[in-house]
Amino acid sequence: MNRISIVLLGLTLLCVACSKQTEKVTPNGLKFSVIKAGTGILPKKEDILVFDYLLKDSKDSTWNSTHEDGMPSAVMIADSTALATENGMVQMFRMLSKGDSVVMTMPVSKFFKDVIGQPVPPKIDTTVSISYFIQVKDIMRMEAFREYQSKLMEEKKKTQPAKDAALIAKYLEKNNIKAEQDSSGLRYVLHSSGGGAKPSVANCVEVKYKGKLLKDGRVFDQAEKIAFPLGGVIEGWKLGIPKLGIGDSATFYIPSGLAYGPQGYPGAIPPDAILIFDVQLLQVSAEFDQATRSCK
Repeated sequence: MNRISIVLLGLTLLCVACSKQTEKVTPNGLKFSVIKAGTGILPKKEDILVFDYLLKDSKDSTWNSTHEDGMPSAVMIADSTALATENGMVQMFRMLSKGDSVVMTMPVSKFFKDVIGQPVPPKIDTTVSISYFIQVKDIMRMEAFREYQSKLMEEKKKTQPAKDAALIAKYLEKNNIKAEQDSSGLRYVLHSSGGGAKPSVANCVEVKYKGKLLKDGRVFDQAEKIAFPLGGVIEGWKLGIPKLGIGDSATFYIPSGLAYGPQGYPGAIPPDAILIFDVQLLQVSAEFDQATRSCK
């Protein structure tokens, strides 16, 4: 979903929120408001509750949205014996039915403490409050959910390459970058081309690199010097690094399908993330020495 659609969704939810709401409280004290009631049929043990959400702050900045990501979230309802140890969010899911729309608003410090379960990151504005809008799409058993999820993934595979290509093109145009493109969808800029030996996928390479997310520019990894067998890395590197000779450098704009795809890399790279890598090729050799973690 594009930015305009996300804004319209937020306005719709806010308008609904202007009408009469029903406030509810979870057993451990988390307050939330039902802004639209659904079927009233609550999930049972091992049911999967499938929902869309919109997370935004009091400055009207959208933090995250399943509509933007293209995939709903889901949570499994545990046995009731787990109720006492569950956080407020999980307890709230037990109280929702198909078709329910709810919202909770809280200070950002409480959001990170009670929902995320970690301290507020250093760069987050601690003066804002967070509103978490949730719409329950469905409640189903695991077998039906797996089938549903599989269909969504197949649909996404068809549409994600075009979405990535459009986002990369927009980024390049905005930053006045002229990049080449190969048939895989990889975009790249060669900063130097000295004619040195170029590797094949069968080689060991040593590189200097910095990796960041196209979406927000966050650097997720970098190294002054690292060696590895080229055949063991993401497809974008297998395609990009052989374009370099020893000593050459380039920037690669790698679509998610040539990177970490819909699964991402937990803790570092979100699902369907487009990656930007600044890379310099330092060395090429025939083999990788596992003991010394170097090319030989």
